[in-house]
Amino acid sequence: MDSGDIAFGFGLLSHLDGGNASLSPFSIRTALSMVYEGAEGQTAEEIAQVAKFPKGARRQVELQKVLLALNAQHEGFTLATGNGLWADRAFPVLDSYTRLLTEAYAAEATSADFKHRAEAWRGNINDWVSGKTEQKIPELFKEGTITDETVIALANALYFKGSWKKKFNPEHTRPQDFTLEDRTVVQVEMMRKGQVEGREPSFSYGYFDGVKAVLLPYKGDAVILPYTGDAVSKLMLLPPKRSSVASLETELREHPETLATWRSHMGYETFSRLELPKHEVRGSYELLAPLRAMGISQVFTEYAELHGISREAIYITSGQHESYFKTDEEGSEGAAATGFGGMRATFAAQPPPAVEFVADRPFLELVLLGDTVLFLNRIMDPR
Repeated sequence: MDSGDIAFGFGLLSHLDGGNASLSPFSIRTALSMVYEGAEGQTAEEIAQVAKFPKGARRQVELQKVLLALNAQHEGFTLATGNGLWADRAFPVLDSYTRLLTEAYAAEATSADFKHRAEAWRGNINDWVSGKTEQKIPELFKEGTITDETVIALANALYFKGSWKKKFNPEHTRPQDFTLEDRTVVQVEMMRKGQVEGREPSFSYGYFDGVKAVLLPYKGDAVILPYTGDAVSKLMLLPPKRSSVASLETELREHPETLATWRSHMGYETFSRLELPKHEVRGSYELLAPLRAMGISQVFTEYAELHGISREAIYITSGQHESYFKTDEEGSEGAAATGFGGMRATFAAQPPPAVEFVADRPFLELVLLGDTVLFLNRIMDPR
């Protein structure tokens, strides 16, 4: 399991509104990685830390392996991703940056005319995303996000469609009670396996401190995930009745390695009942606010250090993520896309204001050895 996807995904989830949510950590991290390729200094450090990027060349190597696997020929399911770069024809993007994205990310690089035809090019980019996602994400860049001041746009698109290795029989789907977080009971269309079919299927299962985990494989013969022989699988986690999804999210956000540990301890079990609701969920998020809350800030200001993209100063002014996922008796279908737009930085050539630190009032101090706090002092009166 990619601990970076897990840590980043649950971290971002904690900054989104409650209720249903759908996002693709892979898509967002890939789009951020394309921004990161042109970043330097503090801007690069912030993105790498929040996005949980591996250090050095390992990040590009790992990403290229994933991109090749996603876009390989698959038997039994559809899985593909694409990256795009659009630069205004009057904006001097460095050849080295364009070459890196086209070679390492297989990105499609296009010369655009945002200055004179911004709305038309917004439509062109959205059409590109829509085509890559089988029309499930028809409008990634909303009105107003691509303007005549936009000089660069980056996007990732992802699409998946797969059938269950062991399909659910629609004849056994029934309305059933579902208890919401506030204890309200509602009716949902529940898909069912087990004794209701006259046989008891086996799936990979684990029980961890009250959390039930089951792995449901999709049909296919290409090995995508290194921890399972199945091509793609859905890992479902059910918190204990006395707990909540929020507490489980917190555990996984703070300890992303937990999922890999759980997965390694799962074994095949026979199920007398396996029931899950049919569901269709969408996510639509403006990314700048939650990414700022997570610690990426400079790239969204005119002091952004994106000198690897262009010798002219630019900064990221818009970020969108759209996601769609549906599960029924046949299997699942999902699509996601992430996009970032950038403009020229009018005042970026000016140095940032000097920082002042004057300890002329009570303060705290910590003496650290690595992550170990050797001393923690509160200084109220230094006399």
